Amino acid sequence: MNHDDIQTRLSALIDDELPQDEAALIRTHLNDCETCREAYASLLAMSTWIQRDAVTPVPPGLAAQLAASIGPAHTSVPLPRTTPRPEPKRGWFWPGVTGLGGLLAGAALMFVLLPLWQPQQDTLTQALLSGHIRALQVDHLSDVISTDQHTVKPWFAGKLDFSPPVHDLVADGFPLAGGRLDYLQQRPVAVLNYRYRLHVIEVYAWPASGKPATGVTLQTRQGYQILGWQQEGMNMWAVSDLNGTDLQRFAGLLQKAGAPG
Repeated sequence: MNHDDIQTRLSALIDDELPQDEAALIRTHLNDCETCREAYASLLAMSTWIQRDAVTPVPPGLAAQLAASIGPAHTSVPLPRTTPRPEPKRGWFWPGVTGLGGLLAGAALMFVLLPLWQPQQDTLTQALLSGHIRALQVDHLSDVISTDQHTVKPWFAGKLDFSPPVHDLVADGFPLAGGRLDYLQQRPVAVLNYRYRLHVIEVYAWPASGKPATGVTLQTRQGYQILGWQQEGMNMWAVSDLNGTDLQRFAGLLQKAGAPG
């Protein structure tokens, strides 16, 4: 495929709509072609902005409630004058408000409630992905570049109020590449960088609080895999374009490296 062929498929790549072999072929091309990589980064940034700021999906529960509130205005059938009109069914949210008034009130209520309905974890994974994409776009994955865990871990001392777990997995094919600081959920966090072949894996770490997680969580967003777990008293979230199977293997190795001996 030439550059034009590649760039016409970038949107489908971001939406994860391409067959695996074609997606792999395009990602290989992006590693070698700066022009197509810049086009991909621009499309990805726009997609992220639209999903994060311009489009907020209506939660199923809220949609059902709104439908119930406006249903009588759209489904009622006019009855003959000789037949007594049924008592108007009142909306669930505002006594005495039906029809167009109910519709307008429901719409207003939707805009008020939507931010409250967005799941907390959904907000977290979107923030993780945005942070990862920003780092890729400005080519600033690491503040400290080193494959030595005894160099990367001390670098965080004095910059954070905690010491993140740093383990080198070079023997398993996941070499450490460095670390940096980021800001997430109103607090500074540590970000560790690993490599797997041509893939970048970023691991966000910050102290866990509350009930410990019972297992890992894997999500796919815009072609990226996002995997969360807890180890060594920390929330750990990995973000990468690596496939889910290898990313879960990486997380398992990291947990094994941090397990008590």
